[in-house]
Amino acid sequence: MRRVAFGIILVSLALAAGCGGGGSASSKVPATVTLTPSVGRSINAGSTLTINAAASDGSLVTWTVSGAGTLANATQLPNQPPNVATYLAPSFTGQNAYAVVTATTASGASAYLPLTVVPFNVFGNVQGVSVDGGPSSHSYPNAAFTSVDVCTTGSTNCKTINGILVDTGTVGLRILASALPTLTPVKDSSGDILNECFQFEDQSYIWGQVELADVRINGEIAASLPIQAIADPSGYSIPSDCAATGTEGDKDSLDALGANGILGIGVEPQDCGAACVAAAGATPPGAAYYTCTGGSCTAAFASLAQQVNHPATFFGIDNNGTVLQLPSVSGSAGNLTGFLTFGVGTQSNNQIGTQTIFTLDANDNFTVKLSETGQTLTSSFLDSGSNAFFFPDDAITTCASPYALFFCPAAPISLTVTSIGVNKSQDTNYFTIDNASDLLTNNPGDVAFSGLGGPNGTGLCSDGTGACSFIFGVPFFYGRTIFTTVRGQSPPINTPAAPWWAYTTSFPAP
Repeated sequence: MRRVAFGIILVSLALAAGCGGGGSASSKVPATVTLTPSVGRSINAGSTLTINAAASDGSLVTWTVSGAGTLANATQLPNQPPNVATYLAPSFTGQNAYAVVTATTASGASAYLPLTVVPFNVFGNVQGVSVDGGPSSHSYPNAAFTSVDVCTTGSTNCKTINGILVDTGTVGLRILASALPTLTPVKDSSGDILNECFQFEDQSYIWGQVELADVRINGEIAASLPIQAIADPSGYSIPSDCAATGTEGDKDSLDALGANGILGIGVEPQDCGAACVAAAGATPPGAAYYTCTGGSCTAAFASLAQQVNHPATFFGIDNNGTVLQLPSVSGSAGNLTGFLTFGVGTQSNNQIGTQTIFTLDANDNFTVKLSETGQTLTSSFLDSGSNAFFFPDDAITTCASPYALFFCPAAPISLTVTSIGVNKSQDTNYFTIDNASDLLTNNPGDVAFSGLGGPNGTGLCSDGTGACSFIFGVPFFYGRTIFTTVRGQSPPINTPAAPWWAYTTSFPAP
C-alpha cells in the first residue's frame, strides 16, 4: 500500500537558531541528561556494557535498572569516573530479554537506555515474516506479516503484537489502538494532541493519534518512536478533507484493515517530510496531520521529529534500510516463512554484492517499460503492502465481484517488464498473470499466489500523469532477496546515495 501523494516535497531543511529579546538572563534552564550510548541496542547474554551519563548542570546521577540484568558501579565510588555504570546481562537467556537502564539527577532530570539481551549466536537484526493469511477472519492473500513488541517509553511494559503487515510502500508503524499498551500522545506547542489521516492509493484511509513508544523488533530498538494509534478519537469527527477522498472507507478495525497494524519500511525517513513542516507563508496540507480541540480537528504542521518515522532510522547501527526475503511460489502455495533483515551492508548477513542497483527519483519512483502495451510507466514502485502486480492494461478482463480488484484473463498472460532506474540501470523480468477468480477459488487453504494481477488506472501514461505506475506487489518478492535503502541514511560503501533498491533471485537464510 502506498500513501496518496498530496504534494510530496523532498527538500533538505535548514534549521536555524537565533537569539531574540524578551528572555530573562536569570531564567534557569532545566537540566538534561545525555547517555552514551544514546540509542537502544541489543547485547548478547553474558556480556557487559559501559554506560556514561552527562548531566548538563554537572550533577551526579543515580542509576537504576528494570527488567533483565544488573548494574555494577551504580553509585559513585572513590577514584571512579563520575556518572559511569556497567550493565551486566544475564549469563544465559533462551529468548530475548528486555532491560531499561535509567540515570536520574537529584533535581529529577533523567534519561533512559532500552536494551535487549539476545541469546548467543543470534542475529538481532533479523525478524521472521510469514505469508499466512493474516489475523483477520477474512484470509488476506499475498501479504507478509510479522510481529513487533511495543513498550511504554522508558519501561519494560510491553505488548507483543502479531499480524503486522510488512509494507515497503509506506513509512512508519501504525497499530490498532486497542492492541497497544498505554503510550504518551505527541502534542504540539499549544499542548494539543497530534492526529493523523493516512490515505492510501486504493482510496482507503486510517485515522488516529500520534503516540510515542519504544518499539522492539527482535534485537533492534527504536526508542521514543512516534507511531500512529489507529482508532477514531472519542468525541471528534474525522475531518471532511480526510474522509472525502477516502472513498473506500476508514480501515479502523482488524477485519477492515486485514491486519493488526502496518510496519512501513519504505524509502523515506518520515511519512510526510518537509511538506508537513511549518514554513513562512505555508499552509498545512490537508489529509495529513491535525490537532483536535472543542470537538473538531484542524490541519496542522508537524515537525520531522513529531511525524510518524521509519523505525529503522531510530536504530543505532542497522538504520539505513532493509532486506526482505520470501521463498519462491509457482502458481499457489500454503503458508510461507521468510525474513526481514534490518540494515544494508551493516553486518555480515545483509551485504549487497554485484546486484543491479535502481536509484529512485524525487518521488521515490522508477520507470517501467511494459512491452505488451508499449507503455512507459514513469511512476512505478516496489510495494510489499500490495498483494498483486497492479498496472494499466485496458485489454485484460477484470474479474467480477468479489474479485473485482484483480484481472481474470481467459488464459494466462505473459508480461515482459523492464525496470529502469534514474541512474539508467536496467533489468528485464517475465511475469505471468493468471485468472484471479480461478486462483482464489480453486486453491482452498492457499495464501500465496504468484500470478495475481490487477488494474491500476485506465488509459495511457503521459508525462507522469494518469495511469503511470507498475506496482511491484508481493508476487515480485517471491523467490527474491530485495534490498531497499532510506533517503538521507548512509548507504553501503561503493553504492549510490539512497534511496535505491536492488535484488537477487536467491533465498539464503540470513
